[in-house]
Amino acid sequence: MKRNTVVHLFGGTALAAAVLFGGAAPALADDKPAPSAAPAQMMITDERALTLLQGMSDTLAKARTLAFKVRSLVPLQAPTGQYISLFASSRVLLQRPDRLFVESRGDLLPNDLYYNGKTVTVIGPARNFYAQQEVAGSSLDAILDKELPAADSLAPFVDLLVSDPYARLTKDLSSALLVGQTTIGGVATDHLAFTSPGVDWEVWIGAQDKLPRLAVASYRGAERQPSFSVEFSDWRLNAALPARAFDVAIPKDAVKLDFKLQGLAQSKQAEKGAMQ
Repeated sequence: MKRNTVVHLFGGTALAAAVLFGGAAPALADDKPAPSAAPAQMMITDERALTLLQGMSDTLAKARTLAFKVRSLVPLQAPTGQYISLFASSRVLLQRPDRLFVESRGDLLPNDLYYNGKTVTVIGPARNFYAQQEVAGSSLDAILDKELPAADSLAPFVDLLVSDPYARLTKDLSSALLVGQTTIGGVATDHLAFTSPGVDWEVWIGAQDKLPRLAVASYRGAERQPSFSVEFSDWRLNAALPARAFDVAIPKDAVKLDFKLQGLAQSKQAEKGAMQ
């Protein structure tokens, strides 16, 4: 996967707040020293795990509409150096090819994100401001690949929204393993484990519906190694979504902020500054 892909999928929602809203953000995996190569005997490619991951990807990619909810624990480094866990929740509505709404709430700064094929808009309802960028002619994949600051408010599920989640998730994998089956929230799931540069990550996929139910990522290569956990629920595929759900609702007195396209490197510099 591209650099920071697993950070998107299994990370928090704080980077957008740090860049757009001046909030604190957790340290990401790529900020840490690169880990040494894993022992050769650990390089396992279990085709069963890859097949199940492909099934999840196909299920998501073929859906005309997606609606789901996310709850996550986001690690944030405290002044003591300890990682503390903050709660975050999101509600996601996607209508292909060019409609997206994400409502993010929890301990992190609340924000609403809208994409309508013409603009990307981020609204901070608690602080009564918004930012908007014209993106006419850009696909959703292109928007996410540009590493917009607002795209990080889609974490920890950005990789589920692209047209080919499997390609994005499997790039640079060094191992894949089918751990077995277990039941989560009354749903029988297949438990898969993967290794990518600097991170070990797991996902539990519904055995029948092929939808992600739980994901965990643990970062390697640092003295303190943060872990992310993400729970997915209330999945609805191909359901009719109200058109008004994607209408941008800017508060009457909201203050407009500049919305600047920033690459990942620029975002990380902002994040580092917030952490110092």
